[in-house]
Amino acid sequence: MNPRIGNEAQKCSATRVLVTEGRGKGARLVYVANGKLNFVLAESNALDILRLWHEGMNVGFVSKNGLYAMPDDFLHSFPAGMLYTCGLDAIGNVEGHPPHGRIHSVPAEIRELKADEEGVRIVAEIRDTALFGENIVITRTIETKADSAELKLTDRLENRAFRDEKYCLLYHVNVGWPLVDTGAVLKGNFIESRPRTPWAEHEKAKMLVVEPPVDNFEEACYFHRTRDGVMSLVNRKLGLKFSVRSSLRKFVEWKSRASGDYVIGLEPCTCWLDGDMKMSVLKHGRSVTHSVNLSVEKMK
Repeated sequence: MNPRIGNEAQKCSATRVLVTEGRGKGARLVYVANGKLNFVLAESNALDILRLWHEGMNVGFVSKNGLYAMPDDFLHSFPAGMLYTCGLDAIGNVEGHPPHGRIHSVPAEIRELKADEEGVRIVAEIRDTALFGENIVITRTIETKADSAELKLTDRLENRAFRDEKYCLLYHVNVGWPLVDTGAVLKGNFIESRPRTPWAEHEKAKMLVVEPPVDNFEEACYFHRTRDGVMSLVNRKLGLKFSVRSSLRKFVEWKSRASGDYVIGLEPCTCWLDGDMKMSVLKHGRSVTHSVNLSVEKMK
């Protein structure tokens, strides 16, 4: 016990809230603070990480849609946010499936919420189910220690159906201004990198460099295979490095220079998009675990 405080919320806190007005009306969120990081979890949407601040500075990218709780098509409702989970049925555009799959639209069921002097731990279940179909339960754990500039997300996928199931996952981690700004660079221990489209091939020489925004500039995506499951965005002007560390070794890089849609995505994934989307198989009664760590580091 710390004799200097009477309420542990003075050190770390996790508060569940209900949005009562505006475009996000009806959404359930969890506001978390650990003394270094503040972040918002979308309880209504798979406990995804909607916002993240480091010592008061914005880290993630918030789309023009922002928090939008009403059902709508992907482009008119995609909030981006710090981490948006894609899958389990599809990533990218797959005929017969919503863009980036349906799992983000599944509400989380919180099983544990703890905040004390040591840190914050939240555990929830996200159930991907269908009558006569799949029954995959994700146990999602989000943890951060007091005064830490790092948070950890761990997903345990358990196949509770009486058959084997295919699945795919992509963690759509989105970094925005001011970390994303002219002169920032991407770093990684890459084995290979390749463009997704002919336009991305045209822009390939600049794929690891953040350039200034341009009105209506076309996005580009790249597929990176890493040796260690780490990609970072380094902004020397701010003296900060944002890193994504994952149990997955594949990353999709999403680079948008468009004014108002200025973002870099560092996206660990189980498979690539488009024709390279090769689903994993989870045997019935078995489980698999994936993890993603997000951190902000001050550089010397």
